[in-house]
Amino acid sequence: MRDWTRWQAPQRRLMPANLASWLTDTGSLTRRLKAHSKNDFSVQLLGNHWVKPLTNECQRLTISMTELVYQREVRLMDGDIANIYARTVIPRTTFMAMQYRFNNLGNKPLGELLFTAPFVKRGAIEVACLKPGQWLYEMAVLDEEYRPEELWGRRSTFIISGKKLLVNEIFLPTLAWS
Repeated sequence: MRDWTRWQAPQRRLMPANLASWLTDTGSLTRRLKAHSKNDFSVQLLGNHWVKPLTNECQRLTISMTELVYQREVRLMDGDIANIYARTVIPRTTFMAMQYRFNNLGNKPLGELLFTAPFVKRGAIEVACLKPGQWLYEMAVLDEEYRPEELWGRRSTFIISGKKLLVNEIFLPTLAWS
């Protein structure tokens, strides 16, 4: 996908009004979802795998196109309703330096680690409108019973003790409906 853009640009007016504050919020999405949830907030782990990253992810993380990354996929839930599909892309050097942290996450939110540790810095937030056929769109709706015309997502790099990772958060329509 080549349409990730920094949200400060004029494209902000193209974002759906009910999602703009979610897409541009620089705070913890986990914390905000917990406050927003009508039922119990939880993290549903979809899987952890070594995979080939997307081309734009390699560019964003400044890694080789041939390097495998550790992928963590989750759905952030409000009761039994998924509001967010999240895909974290962790380069091998980052994973090896902090393997114990990533291996022990399970159904715990990554956001708790990223927003409570003093040595973590967040990069700029980029936003995209995803359409059917795009890989992240298809992954986000894989376990859902609907296929909206578009999904909005955001991503940003986090630097932990000098090591990068990339967090993609795709906002499902259920968040806008609640």
